[in-house]
Amino acid sequence: MKGLLYKDFQLILNKFGRTQRFLLLVVAILVMLLLKEAGTLFLAMILPLALAALPTSLLVADHESGWEQFVGVFPIAKEKIVLARYLFCFMLTVLVSGLILALCLVTHIIFGQYSLELHLIIVGVGALFGILYVAILLPFIYAFGTFGNTIVNIIFLALVMGGVYVLQKTSFGVTFISWLAKVNNILLMTGAVLLLLIGTIISLKISIMVYARTFIDQGGSLS
Repeated sequence: MKGLLYKDFQLILNKFGRTQRFLLLVVAILVMLLLKEAGTLFLAMILPLALAALPTSLLVADHESGWEQFVGVFPIAKEKIVLARYLFCFMLTVLVSGLILALCLVTHIIFGQYSLELHLIIVGVGALFGILYVAILLPFIYAFGTFGNTIVNIIFLALVMGGVYVLQKTSFGVTFISWLAKVNNILLMTGAVLLLLIGTIISLKISIMVYARTFIDQGGSLS
């Protein structure tokens, strides 16, 4: 498992060199300095979602490195291969969200524009959405390759547009917003985490089945 995680880590390092990582750090600092707390809140929402497309880059890197052709030589269970990909993407999302939380705390101490609770909520929501996107994306990636990313983007766009319409144009939207304002934030986050956990387990099971089937088909074609 450690070897699989290290492989994905090296693939990402190869994809994003020192110059790109340095430029990303500079952009993050400039956003924080120019937009203050609003900038860090923006990063808290956008960066986890940007990382959510990571499985597509890893899939392309696997193909370019020839991993798909010789992975069958090693006595590695297909379940471990898929689980390692999930763990790596989730761990990276949590790590980046933790770094953004540290930036939020720094800007909150310096500027004090918004409440600390707001920072925690935004960072938590960003991390949850990033993990949710990965959990939905991975089965599509294993099933359809890089085109799976396009499919998931369309699904998310449709869900967002549909959600906005429901909230603005229907009585259910007003009822939902009123309920959301009254519910305890801790209970709300706990419920969201539990739903995300159940969804992730389902996603993992589907990805393992799809990956195993694809692996067998590839093995048959290679033979």
